[in-house]
This record gives sequence, structure tokens and C-alpha cells, in this order.
Amino acid sequence: MSPFASTQDLAVHLTALPDREVAALLAARPDLAAPPSSSFLALATRAGAQGSVEQALAGLDAPTLAVAEAVVALGGPAGTEEPRQSKGAEGIEESGAAPAAEGEGAGGDDEPADVETADDLAGLVAAHLPLESEQVAQALECLSRLALVVEGRPVAALETAFGPHPFGLGPWAAEPLSAEALPPTLAALEELSRAADEPPAPAASVEMLQALTWGPPAGTLRAGGRVPGAAPLIERRWLERSSDSRGRTRFILPRQVALALRGGLLTREDLAAPEASDLEAVGGDVVASESSFHAEETVRLVAALLEEWGREGGTIRRSGGVSVRALARTAEALDLETGEAARIIEIAAGAGLLGLDDDGATWVPSTLAAGWLADSLPQRWAPLALAWAASARTSWLTGTRDDDGVLRAALGPDLEAGWAARLRVRVLALLGGLPQGASATPAFVRAALTWESPRRTIPGGAISAVLAEAETLGITGAGALTEAGRILARRATASLDEPDAASDDVMGSEGGASGAGSALGGAAGEAPSDDEVLGMLEAALAADLPAAVDMILVQSDLTAIVPGRPAPELGALLERTSVVESRGGALTVRFTPESVRGALDVGYSAEEITQAIGRHSPAPLPDSLTVLIQDAARHHGAVRVRTVSALLRIGDEATAAGLLAEPRLRNLGLDEVAPGILVATASAGQVLRELRATGLAPVTEDAGGHLVVGPATAQQARGAPEPSRPGSEHSVRRRRPSRRELATLVGRLRVGQEAMQAAGEAAVATDPVHALAMLRQAQSSRSRVRLSLAGPDGAVQERQVRVMAVEPGRVRLRDVVRETELTVAVHRIVSVEAG
Repeated sequence: MSPFASTQDLAVHLTALPDREVAALLAARPDLAAPPSSSFLALATRAGAQGSVEQALAGLDAPTLAVAEAVVALGGPAGTEEPRQSKGAEGIEESGAAPAAEGEGAGGDDEPADVETADDLAGLVAAHLPLESEQVAQALECLSRLALVVEGRPVAALETAFGPHPFGLGPWAAEPLSAEALPPTLAALEELSRAADEPPAPAASVEMLQALTWGPPAGTLRAGGRVPGAAPLIERRWLERSSDSRGRTRFILPRQVALALRGGLLTREDLAAPEASDLEAVGGDVVASESSFHAEETVRLVAALLEEWGREGGTIRRSGGVSVRALARTAEALDLETGEAARIIEIAAGAGLLGLDDDGATWVPSTLAAGWLADSLPQRWAPLALAWAASARTSWLTGTRDDDGVLRAALGPDLEAGWAARLRVRVLALLGGLPQGASATPAFVRAALTWESPRRTIPGGAISAVLAEAETLGITGAGALTEAGRILARRATASLDEPDAASDDVMGSEGGASGAGSALGGAAGEAPSDDEVLGMLEAALAADLPAAVDMILVQSDLTAIVPGRPAPELGALLERTSVVESRGGALTVRFTPESVRGALDVGYSAEEITQAIGRHSPAPLPDSLTVLIQDAARHHGAVRVRTVSALLRIGDEATAAGLLAEPRLRNLGLDEVAPGILVATASAGQVLRELRATGLAPVTEDAGGHLVVGPATAQQARGAPEPSRPGSEHSVRRRRPSRRELATLVGRLRVGQEAMQAAGEAAVATDPVHALAMLRQAQSSRSRVRLSLAGPDGAVQERQVRVMAVEPGRVRLRDVVRETELTVAVHRIVSVEAG
């Protein structure tokens, strides 16, 4: 019997499952649901394909993944009747694992162990891993529900997924070894070599075993090299000798020998989850204070960004994203580093506060910005936090270069990444599961996420960046999750449990047994709407905010102190009239001519500024401040600047006068600045369009007065694209099938299987999805298949081939009868049949 389940075995297994369990499989492995399979044989072929198995493994945690690898590692060599071989050291007992019984992973039996039941397999695996038997049984149940292990045998693609050396073990020995022929443990062998007068193996041989025992299990002898310790090991059959494709000598440690040297253990790694008890605990007051400070600061910076880009927007590069100059200008205006400014820009854009202007060339505040600025602090903060939690943006990559050497820019399309959205969700869900006040470090978060999904790679620096963003937004304080953060964490956990909830929903309460790993097992719940979440976030932040202070202490040196968090009205006034010197438990500001000018720019007079500050001061304002304000007002407005979007040069003064008097052109904002020279506040494209509507024939010129003709003029005159969030054109979320859709898919599988069996086509694939999956499996197993191909004239010919490669749109084959190679377009394949 083969140690691996074939496609036919898997098809029989899936056909025998109840409908609810088939639907649960499709919910847990959504790649099998779209496109739908025509029969259970087609479904089995796809479920056993390498790509689908890799996706299923990506959702498993470390213990479940170790059990899956152990099932592969402990499988007997292909072609044997016994499916498992278990050899170890006698009397070995590991902490956390069941003691290895004699003849079951402990040595003492010269025949492979027969595994007839699930309990036998669980006991066998538990004897070789530092896991409890119950935990191993749950993991095996999960692997079975995912169709990765069928009746105790793994699908063939699992072997490829774990590579040729699972757990660093070599192949099984060519001939079985009895328990007496196996070596003792490596530690015992080292001890005997040092203490015994006649050691069981020379020192050079022990050194070879030390190098090969825990992997890699093979070594290549370089040209002219000598290995004096190899001969005794080969003689004892503890080492096998072979040669590679280049004729070099290779030494391989058999799997039975390695297991014996390891004492029956497959891994030395600890499979337990990282302990949260080692994390620093932070008090609730500290968390609330830190988080509310950062939340208020982020809201202030976003408001400052909207004001800055309201005056002069963020211009877009030709390749997309905010230009380097615009980013540097914005960072200087916000008094931030460029990386921090890019983070604020992305946060604002994610909440929909930015959009493209009419020409589609500049980012400016959107229509939502005015309403947002008028809201209270919690109301402004909540949409920023909610949008960040679901964002797929990687703002921390701003300023770096991609693989092609292209610079990444803020709000650029190349900062959109689907994995970033899932990483934020996973980080929030992880933080939500920690004890109250636990301050998570980047190292702990990486270790915990790696334990949850070891086969999901996380780019370097991404976890630190996500945690820094959460700290900036006030979702965490001093590294610990806030109450508002826990609301987002529960939402994140619910989104991660969506496939689990779907599985439980279609299986019913009877099929809702929990499994090991993160791919199956969970609870369904009614998720609150975005509006409800926004309300909860606002309430959570409002509860953490300290009481507002409506008093300012102004000193004669033009500094002022607010002993606490300023009230909204006072905060807005100080934002206009002063510069911040320090923030913390108290706010320290300084009045300067430049800062007072900011209030004058928005329409305040000197008297209004003095009265506004005086209303919040318990004492009269010092004369130095009054003089400063009056002096700034005296110099304000000496030079006036008018916004002009277009300039018109008209040779005939009568025509110019007619344009100024034309009622239809009133919305262009025309004004005469010199004879025959008009300026317009409307864009050049609008001016051209409306002048042509009056019967004139205007043309465009450049800054040097040269005529501009051709497509560029037409492009300027056309309407600009609609504003949009950065990356909104990318879809980063796959829709999961509903309960009704799953039931429909299962029904189609039943009908298709019955029709195929009635037609006697038990192993023939005719639909493209099934055919490609069968070809990929044939390539992996190096087996022959019979192909029916449509020729150029429409005639169908049959070929017996081996699959060399399955590429996009075509398949490379070798005809075993004609001994030729051919490349076939996928659309020419009529059917694929095994054998």
C-alpha cells in the first residue's frame, strides 16, 4: 500500500462525506469553491494539487503543521505494505508528550508499526512530538476535515510541500533495520565514545553523526576529500553511500538511524505558543493617558494637513503618488519627518478626507473634510482609526524603492498590498487576546504570529511599522491595547473567524467540533455595522480623555501654559495664534509674529485676537503680547496675492471689454489687469470651453507665449477624473461563498459525480479546471496520462504522455510512445485520463 492517499482515494473519501462536511471543506478552503468543480473526482484532483495544499497549510498553526509534517515523516517508504515505521531509543520520555511505549516509537521491534485506527496514528505521532495526545488527535481531526490526511494517509502533495527531508530526516534505509542494529541516542553514543575502552564508533564517525542527525541528512564529498569516519558507519548500515548527478560521492543518514539517534524525537523546537506572562504590564491610567495624547495629536496633525493642502495641494508625480517636493513641504509644515508625514497623509486619505482636484493632478481636501473639521475630537478620531484597521496601505515603505528601482511615493498605487490588510487584522486580533495592560513588543508579536501561521511570511519591519501606526493613532498606549483598540480587536477576530463561522454554520451544531489550527473551528456572531463601531470608538476615546481645561496662563516672555488638555475652542485659538514648545501633562506655547499672522490670515483682527486670548486668561494680558499682536496686524496685508488659474491675452481692447460684460462668462471670474490682459479664477480648460460656447475661437499658449496645439489641449479641456482613495481600484478581499451557495455547490457535485459514474468515466477529466489539476498532479507524481487533443483541423488525436511543465495557457509534454516533446495550448485539450 502506498503511504500517500491517491486522487481516487480522496475522491472516494469526499463522496462518502455528508453534505454538511463537504460544504465545510469548501468554506475552509475557498480556493476549491471557485470555480466550481464538476464532480467529486475533479474536486479531489484540485484538493490534492500542490497550490491548493500550500494554501491550506498557510492557515495552520505550528502544532498542527508539525503534526502534518510528522504524518509525512513517519510514513513508510513507497511500495511497502506497512504505512508507518517508528524507531527510537528505548526508555525515552519527553516532557509534554506521552511516554513512548515499547514497540511504539521506543525501539525494540524490528518491524514497522501498523497503524489501523486514528488513535494508533495519534499515539504514534504524539510519541515523536512534544505534544499531548489529545492535542495531536485534534490536529489530525483538523487535517482530516481539510482533506489533507485521508484515513491516516497524507495526500501526495504534502510530501512536496515539506520537501525531501521532513524534519531534516533522510530517506528510509533501503533494507529494514532491526532494533538491535540501530544505534543508541546521540548523547549516549557521545558518552560511550568518551568513557568506553572500546567505543561503539570511532570519534570521526561520531562527529559525522553529530553533523547529520538533526539535518541536513546528506553530505557531499568534495573532490580529493577523505572521510575516515564513514567506513565504520557504512559497515554498520548506519550510513548509506551514493552519488549525485555530477558523479560526486554522497553520504546519507537513513531515517530509521536518525530517529534512533534523536531518541525518537522529530524536532527539538518548542511547539508551545509564546507566553504573554513575560510581557510588561502597564497600568490602565498610563495606557489611557498615552493613547489619548497620541489620538489628539494625530487628529491635530490631520487637521493641519487639510489646512496646508487646502492652500497648496499635494501634487502627483507622473508615475503616481505625492511628489517628493510636496511631501517635503508638507513635512516641514507639520514639523515632522517625511516618513511620519507620509503616515499622516495615508491616514487622512484612508478616511476619505483627501481627493483629487478637477485636473486630477493634485490631492486636496475632499468634500468630507469640512464636516470632519467641525466634529468633536472623538468624532474626528473614530473614522481615522476604523479606516486604518481595514487599510491595505504600507505607508512605511514611502521613500524606498521597489524591485525595479522605482521610488515608492505616499498615496502611490504601489503602496497597496493585500497582505498588509490581513497583517493589521492579525495584529489586532493577537493584541485583543492578551491580558489587560500587557505591553506587546515587536519581537513577541512576530513570534506569536509565526506560531499561528508559520508558512505565512511577514516582510521585515512590517510588524514594527504596524505597531508604530497603532501607537500613533492611540489604538495602543505604551504598547498595550486601549478600550477602543479592543473594539477594533473584536472586529478583527470576527473577520478572521469568518471561514470558521461559515464552516460551523453549514455543519450545524453537531459538526462544530473545534480543531487545532486556525483554519477551522470558530464561533459565528452578528458583526456590528460601521456606524455602530464608530459610536463605540467615540465613546471609548471620550472616556479616556482627561477633562478639558479652558484656562491659559500668559507670561511676559510671550509664553503661555495650559495646565492640562485645552478645551476645543481654546485649542483652536492656540493652533492659530501660537507655536507649541512642549506637550505632555501641560501644553506650553509661544506667541510669535509668524504665529499671530496665522490668525490674521483667516480673518481675525488684532482686537479680536486680543479679546479671544483674554477671555481664557484669569489675569490681564501682558503688554508685550498686546504690542506683538498690534505690530503683526500693522504689517499684515501690505502685499496682496490673488489666485489666478488662467491668463487671457487679447489684441482687441473692444473684445476684452465685451468679454468682461458678457453675462454668460460671469462664472469665470474675469478681471482686467492691463489693457488687453485678463485674468480668470476658473481653470484654463473651463475658460476655453466657455469662450468657444460664445462663438470665439481661443487657443492655448505656454509660459513663453508659444502656441500649444494637439492632443494636450483637448485633454486639458475635457473633464477631470473623479476623486478616489489611493488603491481603491485594487481588490484585496476575496468574497467567501454563502451558506446557500455552498449547498448549491455540493448539490452540483453530487449530480456531476452520478453522471460521470453513469457514463463510465471514472478517471476522465473533461472540464478545464479538472484537466489542469490532473496534469499538475501527474507532473508532481511523474505518472503517465492519456490526452485527447484537438488538432488544427478539428480532428481529435490521443497521446500517452508525461507532463513536464504546466505553464500559463500551455502545457509542455513528452510523448512516451513517439519519444518526442510537444507544447500544447490548454484550449486544445479535450480530456485527460489517468494511466
